[in-house]
Amino acid sequence: MYQSFTGITIDGIASCVPKNIVSNDIFSDLLSPKEMKMFEKTVGIKERRWASDEIAASDLGYRAALELFADPQFDKDKIKCLIFVSQTSDYKIPFTSNILQSRLGLASDILCLDINAGCAGFIQGLSTAYATANSMEEGSVLLIIAETLSKILSPDDRSTTMLFGDAASAIIISRKLETSVQTYLNFFSDGKNHDAIQIPEGGFRNKAGSNPPNLKLVMDGSRVFDFTLREISASIIDLINYSKQSIENIDYLFLHQSNAFIINQILGQLGVLKAQGPINIQSFGNTSGVSIPLLITTNKDIFQDKSVKILCSGYGSGLTWGNAILDINAGTILKNLIEY
Repeated sequence: MYQSFTGITIDGIASCVPKNIVSNDIFSDLLSPKEMKMFEKTVGIKERRWASDEIAASDLGYRAALELFADPQFDKDKIKCLIFVSQTSDYKIPFTSNILQSRLGLASDILCLDINAGCAGFIQGLSTAYATANSMEEGSVLLIIAETLSKILSPDDRSTTMLFGDAASAIIISRKLETSVQTYLNFFSDGKNHDAIQIPEGGFRNKAGSNPPNLKLVMDGSRVFDFTLREISASIIDLINYSKQSIENIDYLFLHQSNAFIINQILGQLGVLKAQGPINIQSFGNTSGVSIPLLITTNKDIFQDKSVKILCSGYGSGLTWGNAILDINAGTILKNLIEY
């Protein structure tokens, strides 16, 4: 699927991470010193942020949104749609966006939506937010992406527990008739491999029947690795061709922070210099759908006082993947990273 939009802009981005820094030292029982060195070299993670027990994904998203609304350029009353993207929402019922609408003090004449999406969640959320903004006569869309993946990790599973971190980003999106900025997106899905990343029990296909119930994330790392190296760079080229541009027109590639080796392999397949593919996985781990806006936040100096064309790519659970070519203009408000 391909999409294009004219005159839809990202007006601001703010990101929040937990204060609690978890270094690789606590995993000494899982990996030998030699294995740990190899992990840090190939995967690239040295630490990640994990939320405390009382902090839910919506709390991080709430703090990120407050950081945006602290700026006088953003008016809460102009938010006409709130989209919450997460795999670790507060409840099965009700949906979390409705809770955040009240908590943030947003108007009641608002569309609230939850999207259960993973590592491609930023791209999927953008698609929904842009389409909604494109149909609105006035007002803006608030897109919040938040994850507390640490709460669904098994401490004994080497394939998952060291990889993931917690974070949230809030993004304000609106339609501006006076601008001709173009945005392009594409999407793909391979549902037959949905079980490559999953929580096996706890839904209504497989209720929590085992003892103890299998409610932690499991991942077939080799299958996910093969999928990313096979599919992602080709899908990026497809989008570049669809947009009638070239890779040389792209200033930076903001790739999902899955694994440093994978990121560098994708850049190499595309013939892009490593300097054009910033990373922050060493400090935050894999934060699923939050990873791209968090990466923008931690590299905000790239966008200082100038417009920058970036290509974003998200890929993972589902298996789903998607890409977006965005213009981050000089007027976009990019807040400093906050901790909670």
